[in-house]
Amino acid sequence: MTNTEEKIETIRSRFAAGNFIALIWILIGTVACWLVNPWIGGFFLAFSTFSVYIIIRRLLCNSCYYCKSCTKGLAKLSILFLGANNVPGLGNGTINGMAIFIYTVLTIIPTIILLYALTPSFDALKIILLTCLLAISTATLIGRFKNRNKPLWKR
Repeated sequence: MTNTEEKIETIRSRFAAGNFIALIWILIGTVACWLVNPWIGGFFLAFSTFSVYIIIRRLLCNSCYYCKSCTKGLAKLSILFLGANNVPGLGNGTINGMAIFIYTVLTIIPTIILLYALTPSFDALKIILLTCLLAISTATLIGRFKNRNKPLWKR
């Protein structure tokens, strides 16, 4: 076991911001899919929520050894959504794999579904949702490049 100085502590504003981004991203994708077909929207909501908040969160929270206070992986999930490439207890390959999965599920899949839906009929709401999806994806990518190799937690 290490000293408490080596354990990470959650920064509340980043904790809230990262989880808010994840939630908004999932909701935008859900609405985008829902416009095409309510069944697809429901499936997307269930799949993306399960993937992000159950599977990825659990993979991030592999040990309480690294945290001062237990957040059951939500703190690490928030710093992943804010662009951290450095999460205690996980290698860069694992973090990059999770990021690729997140971008695929939350951006690429709803974007393809929206583009498919735009083919027969042009709709302003679909364009707005597509713009929001691409904006949140771009903002998080910029955050990943800006924050790479910077710890997004305090010790």
